[in-house]
Amino acid sequence: MDVIKIGAAIKMLRIRAGYTQKEIAECLHVTDKAVSKWERGLSLPDITLITQLSIILNCDVDQLLEGNISYLYRSWQGWLIMDNNGIFSGTEIYDKPLVYYFLCYFMLAGINRIYITCSESDCRYLEHKIGNGLSFGINLKYLSQDDMIPPADRDTMVVYDNPFLYGPNLTKYFHRAMSRKNGISVLTISEVGSPSFIMCSSNQERSVQRPEKNENRQYCVPITFFPKGYCLHLKDYRNIWNLDPLYVEPMGNGMICYPVLDSDAVLDTACFVRYLSTRMGKMIYSPEEIAYKRGFIG
Repeated sequence: MDVIKIGAAIKMLRIRAGYTQKEIAECLHVTDKAVSKWERGLSLPDITLITQLSIILNCDVDQLLEGNISYLYRSWQGWLIMDNNGIFSGTEIYDKPLVYYFLCYFMLAGINRIYITCSESDCRYLEHKIGNGLSFGINLKYLSQDDMIPPADRDTMVVYDNPFLYGPNLTKYFHRAMSRKNGISVLTISEVGSPSFIMCSSNQERSVQRPEKNENRQYCVPITFFPKGYCLHLKDYRNIWNLDPLYVEPMGNGMICYPVLDSDAVLDTACFVRYLSTRMGKMIYSPEEIAYKRGFIG
């Protein structure tokens, strides 16, 4: 382990989360001197504290132990494509419009500059409902369906085909995909019941292959990450086989993902979110809450 690298990661994550060394120490029941030593690379947190520290700092344990937070040093933007598929962006899903769920994906990844490609009716609704996104601490820009892709001068996370994605450690998978620099990354799950998701297979290096090449089959979720040097491929976001090099970021068990493309999916999603919200006593995909926790708003 690189103690200096881990210490630098702890410090940057702490500052990003808005904590002082004393506040971190109080949460972990250690002294602020101990936290200071971690950040200066003089010692490491006890193994019993690592999981709790990663939760407080909102990061993956493995990435923390590797000091791998390179995605934080890069400039990311989001691109949400809402095709004219018959489901309006303002369709209510339990307690919020459908588009809020998609915006939350970007916010969970720490992205606050977001472009939205949508129809004229969606655009009118969004400009009235959210405007420039200032209330959520984000910067929204609208593109018509005839416009070109967003500027290619930033790393770009793309969300399309209205995916409802839910499960544990979602931010972790986003950040792992964002950490890759040598190619485009797509999130995958092992099983899905919808034919609209593209099936792929991968080798030990996680590079994507056509399904017939081996039995390690996974389904591509319509959330893809383009490092800046590969943003010329943005126009091919839906044509998986045209993206090269393409790597998968497999998500673990317990993940749910399906497209919200008809009224049945809207009803199913609303029932699922209502059940989780009432049983867990927590808000599901609340942009206000995420904005606060990410430091987008005070």
